[in-house]
Amino acid sequence: MKKRKIVAVTGIRSDYDLMTPVYREIDKHPLLDLELIVTGAHLSDAYGYTVKEIEKDGFKIAERIESLINGDLASSRVKGLAIQLQGMVQTIDRIRPDILLVLGDREESITTALIGSYMNIPVAHVAGGDKVIGNVDDQVRHAVSKLAHIHFTTNKESAERLKKLGEEHFRIFNVGNPGLDRIKDVPVLSRKELSHRLNFEINDNEPLLVVIQHVISTEIEYAYNQMKTTMEAINELGYKTIISYPNSDAGGQQMIKAINEFTHKPFIHIQKNIPRLEFINILREASCLVGNSSAGILEAPFLKLPVVNIGNRQKGRLHADNVQFVNHDKQEIVNAIKKALFDMDYKKQVANCINPYGDGNAAKKIVDILATIPLDKKLLIKEITY
Repeated sequence: MKKRKIVAVTGIRSDYDLMTPVYREIDKHPLLDLELIVTGAHLSDAYGYTVKEIEKDGFKIAERIESLINGDLASSRVKGLAIQLQGMVQTIDRIRPDILLVLGDREESITTALIGSYMNIPVAHVAGGDKVIGNVDDQVRHAVSKLAHIHFTTNKESAERLKKLGEEHFRIFNVGNPGLDRIKDVPVLSRKELSHRLNFEINDNEPLLVVIQHVISTEIEYAYNQMKTTMEAINELGYKTIISYPNSDAGGQQMIKAINEFTHKPFIHIQKNIPRLEFINILREASCLVGNSSAGILEAPFLKLPVVNIGNRQKGRLHADNVQFVNHDKQEIVNAIKKALFDMDYKKQVANCINPYGDGNAAKKIVDILATIPLDKKLLIKEITY
């Protein structure tokens, strides 16, 4: 049988890490051939030039498309999207894949979905149907769902939401979150090994906080003050803290400015990008994840990790009992972190939480469907069910 060519698009470290288990399964499948289009923040030194991680993992890169406009204006992101779209059209027209594969709700998801729709190439979309309040990503995710031909949802609630959007049931597969697969696969490091790799000492039995906070697209003008508030809370507590840079959205530079005001604190360790091995082990060792990263919603409950989610990002999203939602208020953040660290009843609640995002076996389910789903007119011609 002729191999199906899958072209996957990745634009930032977070989506790449989530999708790596899927890429590995495709790579070893006898009936599938994988190539990656690498774009966006992957090609920016300001965000760690993470294309190096992709090269190290050995995946075939079909094209590197520079599209990131590293600015803090709301217009920067959409200008970069337009550049990305033009470059991807040329690459995909040259390769002519059988299926386009993309995750989530960022620029690369909407550009991939538009290209597939206009060029009659099936688009497989991972993590559609989720609901988040107050960010453009939510609107992009739903728009991609209306353009995509195959839906791999991470939970039952999202699968039902896609049906309510009028998507045909045969297109929807509830497979779980592939990010959980990578947690199972990553080797365990001791705190001593982790300290050596990070050049940051983490002693046994001491609290360890992890901060990952991103800009909300409707609150760009508040980005600096929001990050400064979080940093002031971390500073007041004085526990060992590892901070990862925000993503490349408008307002991110203001957040980085606020973070860097605390570089002199000996208990704070800041990194532009944290490689997968270290990142997963940091989460394994962490006492609490602070900020507004989707990792707190999707992956932290798998690790029984308490989360303090700050502000509106992730509000309204399906979550387990490991998450406390607080405002951008220093005392609220401090109190919530203390509860996560020292409230024994709450710690027991987190230890018993159930992850609604699957069991860590999503990648194989996704790849089996990519290899067998009929690529016919029924798949390409979409009908609204209402």
